[in-house]
Amino acid sequence: MRQIALSLALCLAAAALSAQNLTEVTRAGTEEWQDDLPAITASPDGSLWMAFLTFSGTRDDVAIRQYKDGKWENMLVVPNSSGDSWLPQIGVDKGGAPWVVWSQGLDENWDLYARRYDPERQGWDKLVRLTDHPLPDVNPRLASDSSGRMALVWQGWRGPDSNIFLRMFENGAWAPPVQVSTQPANEWEPAVALDSAGTAWVAYDSYANGNYDVYLAGVKGGQLITPAMAIAETPLFEVKPTVAVDGQDRVWVAYEEGRANWGKDTGYTIRKTEPGAVIGSDRDVQVRVYANDRVQAPAQPLQTAFASVGKPGWTYQPHVFFDGEGSLWAVAKIRLNVPGNGRGYWEYYLTRYDGSAWTPAVAFPSSWGRSSTRVNAALLGDDLVFAWPTDNRNSAYAHRPHKGDVFVGRLAAASSAKPTLVEPPMRKIQVKQGGHANEGADLDSIRGYRTSVHGRPVQIVRGDFHRHTELSWDGGGRNDGSLQDFYRYMIDAAAMDFGASTDHQGGAWEYWWWYTNKMTDMYHVPGAYTPIYGYERSATQPNGHRNVFVAERSKAKVTPFFLHGDTPRWALGENPQGDIPPVGSGDLVADDTKHLYDEIRRNNGIAISHTSGTRMGTDWRDNDPELEPVVEIFQGARTNYEYEGAPLSVVTGADDDHVKRAGYFPEGFVRLAWDKGYRLGIITSSDHGSTHYSYAMVYTDRPTRQGILDAIRRRHTYGATDNIVLDVRMGEDYFMGDELRAAAPLPIRVKVRGTNDLDKVHILRGDKVLYSHSPNGAEAAFEFTDEGARGERGTFYYYVRVEQKDGQVAWASPIWVTY
Repeated sequence: MRQIALSLALCLAAAALSAQNLTEVTRAGTEEWQDDLPAITASPDGSLWMAFLTFSGTRDDVAIRQYKDGKWENMLVVPNSSGDSWLPQIGVDKGGAPWVVWSQGLDENWDLYARRYDPERQGWDKLVRLTDHPLPDVNPRLASDSSGRMALVWQGWRGPDSNIFLRMFENGAWAPPVQVSTQPANEWEPAVALDSAGTAWVAYDSYANGNYDVYLAGVKGGQLITPAMAIAETPLFEVKPTVAVDGQDRVWVAYEEGRANWGKDTGYTIRKTEPGAVIGSDRDVQVRVYANDRVQAPAQPLQTAFASVGKPGWTYQPHVFFDGEGSLWAVAKIRLNVPGNGRGYWEYYLTRYDGSAWTPAVAFPSSWGRSSTRVNAALLGDDLVFAWPTDNRNSAYAHRPHKGDVFVGRLAAASSAKPTLVEPPMRKIQVKQGGHANEGADLDSIRGYRTSVHGRPVQIVRGDFHRHTELSWDGGGRNDGSLQDFYRYMIDAAAMDFGASTDHQGGAWEYWWWYTNKMTDMYHVPGAYTPIYGYERSATQPNGHRNVFVAERSKAKVTPFFLHGDTPRWALGENPQGDIPPVGSGDLVADDTKHLYDEIRRNNGIAISHTSGTRMGTDWRDNDPELEPVVEIFQGARTNYEYEGAPLSVVTGADDDHVKRAGYFPEGFVRLAWDKGYRLGIITSSDHGSTHYSYAMVYTDRPTRQGILDAIRRRHTYGATDNIVLDVRMGEDYFMGDELRAAAPLPIRVKVRGTNDLDKVHILRGDKVLYSHSPNGAEAAFEFTDEGARGERGTFYYYVRVEQKDGQVAWASPIWVTY
C-alpha cells in the first residue's frame, strides 16, 4: 500500500513538472545577426508581437515580428533605431497596433523613443521622442493592459543622481512624465505593472541608504498616489525588482538579494578581515506582496524552488508573472557548472506558487547565456507566452558564446489556489564595519582638493582601470558580476569618478565588445562619472598583461594575439575555445608587444602593465614611454609589485598558495623597470574579485575622457588603497611624474591627508629610503632636500610612499632628476 502511495506521489509530481514545461518553443530571431533582449505582447486578434535587439556587426537595430496563424511573419526593422539601442519594449494600443519603445544613443546622449506600426496599412507612424534631457534616459520597461493602456518607466539622470520616471499612454497619446522617485541618490532599473483601476505600480531599487533597497510606488492620473514604500530595506543587497498584479489587485514584487556591504572592501591582502562582498557571488531571490498598506510574503520563500539546482544560492534576475487563471509563476537565472570542467553558465528556470509552496524549478529550453538578460511574457488567452534570449553556448566550453538568438515558448495556464501569505521573516543581519568609518568626509576631502600644476588648476579624480565582468571567459560572472552591476559599483558603492570595464579581449566576441562600448557611452554622466573605453590584453610572461585605453569610441579596437604558427592548441578542431585565445596566451611571437604598441599608437591610446611580478607579468623587455606612461603597481586582487619585501608584497610562507596560483617572477618588480630608466608613473586598480580597495588617482584640469588620459600620459598620478590625498612636488615648478634637470638638489615637498592616522611617510631614491617622516595624526606636510646628492651627476628617481597605521598605503609617481 505504501508502495502504491509512493508511486502515485511520484506520478503526481512528474505530472506537475510536465505541466510547467514550455511548449511550442520556436526560435524567433534572425539567421545571421546577434539577437538579444526580447519583449513580447499579445494583440486583441490573438496574434503576438515581439520586439528585440539585433546586432549586425556594425550597429544595433530594433526589430519587431508578428506571430499569426501559427507562424512568424517577416522581421520588420524599426526606422531610425539603427546605431546604439537598448532594451526595446512593446505594447499594443486599443486599436491593436503595436508601439515599440527603446532607449537610443544619438549625438552623445541617450533618450527614449517610440514608434507605432500600423498593421492595416503596413507602415510606420512618425517617430516620437519621449525624453530630451541632455543626460542619459535608459533602462525602459513597459506594461500594457487589454484596454490599450500602457505604462512606461525608466531610469533618468537629471543631475549627478538618477531617478525613476513614468509616462502613461492613454487615449492615443503619451501623457507628460511623472517623477516617481525623489531621493538624492541613484535609483536603478525600474519595473511596472498595471492594476484593474489603471494604477501603475512602479518597483525600483535605490542607494539612498548607502546600500541598495527595493521600493514600490503607485501612480494614477499623473499623480503619485502611493509614495515610495519599502519592500526590502535592510543592509543586504536588494536589487532588480520585477512586479506583477493579481486578480485581487495585490502587487507582487520579486527581487534579488545578496550580501551586506556589497562592493565594499574586499581583496587578497585583507582576505582574513575584509568586511565587504564582491560584485558577483551568491544571491537569493525573494518575493513580497503589497496590499491594503501591508507588505507580506509567500508562505514558502521563492529561493526554496531553486535551492536544489546548480550552485546553491547563485540565483539571479527573478521575474514574476500571472497567467489567466490567476496562478503566479516565477522565472530566475541560475548559475550552473559543467560537470568535470568547472566551467559555468547561466540558465533560466521556472516555478509556480501553488498557494502554499513553490513547485520544483524546471529549466527553460535553449536558455544558456549570461546572467544579465531579461525574460518577458504576455497573456495569450489564459496561457503565458514567454520570450527569452540565449547565446547558444555549449558544455564543451560553457563560457563561450556562439550566436545570439531569441526564443518564444507557451506555458499552459494552471488552476490557481488562494495564496497563503505570512509576515516577512525577521532576520538579524550581521554587518561588519565597512572599513571606512568616515568615507563620506574622505570623499568630500579628496574631491574638494584643488591645487595647480604648471600653472593649470587641477583636481583629483578617482578611478579603477582594472575590472572584469561576466564577459571575461575566465570568470564568467562568478565573482565579478554583470556589466550593469559594474556600473552600479563604480557609480555608487565605490563612488568613482572614472573607470573602465577591462574584460579579456573585450569579451572576445564581437557582440560583447559592442555591448561593452555601448554601455561605456550609456553610463557617461558628465560631472558624475566618466567611463573610458578599455579592455585587457593578457599575454603571459615574458610579454605581460596590459590594459589598453582610448578616449574615442571610433578608435576602440581590440588587438588580436599574434600567435606562433605551430601552436596545436589553437588549431581548428583542437580546442573548444576556438582558434583565437579568448582570455590570454603565451603562444606568441617574440615581438608581440611591439605589434601591440603599433596598434595603440595608431589609435592614440595608452597601455598599462599590471601583475608584473607574476606569470601574468613581464621582465620589462619592452617599453614605450609615450604609450605606456604608468604601471599598475598594486592590485586589490593580489599584491604589491614595487620590490621584494615592500608593504603588501608577497610574504614567504603566508602567501605560498597565492604564489602557486599566480606565479612568482621577481624580474617583474617595478623597481627593476625604474632602474632600467623606464619613466613609469604609478596607479593601483582592482582586478577579479576585489572591490573598494584600489584607486587610480589622477590630477587633471579636465575630467573628460581625453583630459584624464592626457593627465595619465603626464604621469600626474598616484595609487592608493584608500581615499588618501597625496601631493608631491620638487622645487617650485615640478610635480610627481615630471622629469627635470637641476644644478643642485631641490626640496621635495609632501602633503598628505590620510583616512586614518599615518604611520610613516617615506621618501625613496632608487632602492633606498632617504627619509622617513613620522606624523602625529592623519595629516602631514613637510619638505626634505637630498643633500647627499650635491656634487653627484646622473639621473635619479625619487618617490613617496605613505603607510597608515591601519595598513592602507599610497604610492606617488616618481620624479626623475638629472643633476
